[in-house]
Amino acid sequence: METKKIPSYGLAEFAELIRRTPDVLESHPCHVTGFVEQWPAWRRWNDLDKLAQLFGHLPVTAGAPQFITNRHARMCQVRTTFGTYLDYVRNPDQLETLFEGSWVKGDAALLRDLGLPLYCGNLQLVRHASEPVLGDITPLTPGGLDFINSDIPYYYQSGNHVWLYVSRAGALTPLHQDNNAVIAYLAQLKGHKEAILYSPRDKAHFYNPAVGYLDPLHPDEGDFPTWRQAQPWVGSLAPGELLIWGPNWAHHVVTRSHSITVSFDIVNDLNLEAYAASMDWRAELGAFAQKQASLVRSRVDDEDVLRLLDGGSAEALGRALMVCVLRAAVRGTLSERSRQVKERLLRALVEAEAMAA
Repeated sequence: METKKIPSYGLAEFAELIRRTPDVLESHPCHVTGFVEQWPAWRRWNDLDKLAQLFGHLPVTAGAPQFITNRHARMCQVRTTFGTYLDYVRNPDQLETLFEGSWVKGDAALLRDLGLPLYCGNLQLVRHASEPVLGDITPLTPGGLDFINSDIPYYYQSGNHVWLYVSRAGALTPLHQDNNAVIAYLAQLKGHKEAILYSPRDKAHFYNPAVGYLDPLHPDEGDFPTWRQAQPWVGSLAPGELLIWGPNWAHHVVTRSHSITVSFDIVNDLNLEAYAASMDWRAELGAFAQKQASLVRSRVDDEDVLRLLDGGSAEALGRALMVCVLRAAVRGTLSERSRQVKERLLRALVEAEAMAA
């Protein structure tokens, strides 16, 4: 199918587009200019030395590619600190010294054979809505795009939703769909990237359950015989530009020059029910509850939660804990907006469980 170029909008144009067509991101991704330069991060996060001072102590993994979404793909991965990873970005020839004893998958020889640089993509900067780091990327959404992240209990604890990507030229994020059916964007602080996106309506053509996701740059006719029927949307990112897409859009991203990028996940009226249905946040929240079982037992008297703590899946426990927390919250004093979000999320969880029973 013929490639489509992602349409570009100035910030005011995008704001008007969202006002007129709140669900536009379900139809196509958008390229937005005039937004990123408003951030304090535009000045504070555009230098590797500054990033090392701010976040160098944090643990990370770095992979080549960033992760695997096709069973035929090979991968290298190290577990290190963000500071050591930034040393690698500056001096890739010191690969063996920097990551001696740190390889989780593969080794330096395999990395060279792959012809890809290591790419750090799991730096967790935010664990709650009052985290000061959010101030560096405020305003959080372009053009007044609504978001209700902070009205969802445990949103920032149940998965990573603010991402800082530092990458060398050639770094690869293979085609995938984000967890939790979020709306998401990439905001470019430095360098250049190119992206290919596909609508979730085309999933039958870009995803094979037996194999994984299509490589849009090297399609395999045997594994993806109908790949040409998927509509690719293409776009590029330069410093100060933003690329935003709707829930469940698949995306493939290649770094074309040394790059610093911020990504942010969004839930609003467009995708709240889809977020509620996701297994990903349930598993994260359930795993947290299992690790903090004594604390949960001391604060929760819900029969379902206590029963699942004694023996149940993380997903089931995460759902039960969320339902318990939401029921308690809506009995208390809330803003009208927060009450509406929590009641809607609770209703979605309860109705889904009833349908599954």
